[in-house]
Amino acid sequence: MTQDRADYSEISKVYDSARRLDKPHIEWWLKRLAEAGELGPGRRLLDLGCGTGRWTIPLVERTGCEAVGVDNSPDMLTRARVKDHTGWIEWLLGDAHAPSVPAESFDCALMSLMLHHLDEPLVAFRSAFAALRPGGVLLIRQGTLDQILDDPAHRFLPEAVTVDRKRTPFWVEVESWLSEAGYDGVAAETVQIPTVNSPEELLAESEARVCSVFRLIPEQAYARGVARLREYIEHHRDDPWLLKDDMTLFVARKPQ
Repeated sequence: MTQDRADYSEISKVYDSARRLDKPHIEWWLKRLAEAGELGPGRRLLDLGCGTGRWTIPLVERTGCEAVGVDNSPDMLTRARVKDHTGWIEWLLGDAHAPSVPAESFDCALMSLMLHHLDEPLVAFRSAFAALRPGGVLLIRQGTLDQILDDPAHRFLPEAVTVDRKRTPFWVEVESWLSEAGYDGVAAETVQIPTVNSPEELLAESEARVCSVFRLIPEQAYARGVARLREYIEHHRDDPWLLKDDMTLFVARKPQ
């Protein structure tokens, strides 16, 4: 039987060790998010679904902005607080659908790999809209359904496709929701850059089940899928497809 929600009290134990900051795509994303979010001293960032602060902390360290990180997992937030030495981040237990933050108090809101965890993305987009100052920017970093169906996680674990067809939106749906929520100038760019350093690193991440969908499928299906991935890597370790993911950066602005 599949479940509706992954247990982040378990994922938190392996999250940082598997998703390290030395990944080949991290530097590119940090620069792009800081630029698109217009982050810098005196600016305020709202990171919705911040997890262990994987993006929040380095963005604050690099840009000098202030930030609030919101997540509904106490375990993920505990790890974020331990890692945070900036003194410029407030960590809040809460829900991205209705974060307990003041209206019009942020210059940038970020949702990174969040949409498949939301029951009602449109509601969350409207909540972010309310939290943004006029002219503020919402950044969404997400692999949409049309992008992820043939990545390694889904090719070798077809049960993951079944789960993600129910919870992951298509590109056009995200753009439609953003417009409906009131944002102007919605733009989207596809990014394809290496996300792991080697096929063995991809396999290690899969075995650690950091990807939430791996915890939402039957145990036997998961074991079969990882075995297929391992066998493919043994025979095709030079296949560049193993190292890259397609992802989209959506940039939407609240009108002045």
